Amino acid sequence: MARSVIGAAMTRVLKMLLAALAFGLALFASAAAQAPAGLACGRHDEVVAKLGKLFDERRLGQGLADSGLVIELFASPQGTFTIFATTPRGLSCLIASGDSWEPPPPEENFAAR
Repeated sequence: MARSVIGAAMTRVLKMLLAALAFGLALFASAAAQAPAGLACGRHDEVVAKLGKLFDERRLGQGLADSGLVIELFASPQGTFTIFATTPRGLSCLIASGDSWEPPPPEENFAAR
């Protein structure tokens, strides 16, 4: 019984987190469409090239949000990470960045580059 209560509580928390993320992405989508001053945005190909050159970050994964934005996670072997959202027109805007990403990306993501 205790296990089912904990599982139900965790499910509720996960649903609330997903709802908050969806709300944040909806706000971001409307902001990105207008590209207000101060929002770090650029062409997708340029953003990806800069992440590789400046931080040695490679894409670890991506997903399609209900809003139509592509959400991508980039990380480096040193632990830096960046999360971008890209509009259907190819405008990529920064959502978050930082360091100490765990677990580190697999070495094969960085071989022969």
